[in-house]
Amino acid sequence: MLKSIAVVVGSYILSMALVFASDPLLSLIFPGDFVRGHIPSTNPLVASTACFTIASILSAWVCARFAPGSPGKHVFWFFILGEVMGLGFTISGWNSGWPHWYSLSWMAIWPISCWIGLMIGGKREARTAVA
Repeated sequence: MLKSIAVVVGSYILSMALVFASDPLLSLIFPGDFVRGHIPSTNPLVASTACFTIASILSAWVCARFAPGSPGKHVFWFFILGEVMGLGFTISGWNSGWPHWYSLSWMAIWPISCWIGLMIGGKREARTAVA
């Protein structure tokens, strides 16, 4: 049970770390857009969403890959944790001036990314069942 919680929470922390790690790269690509107190234009936000998609697929894959039991169950709880946290951030930042499509797109991408990560990482279950 403890290993399952560690895999799910660790995978979520990995997703946040990867998203935060993409900020310096995006700041280099779009100088002046990712500055405190400034709302970026559309192109940097789209690039940020693309980075989020890659990070979330990778994190869901890690969750499925290192799940001690059923990868589907672990990725489901990873998905629930991400949606709850995402909803909290979306609600808290709704009136911050950022475009609403930005946070809503992240909320919509999360389940798709979790499913893709599960499909990639959950393949080991099929391989071990055959062996």
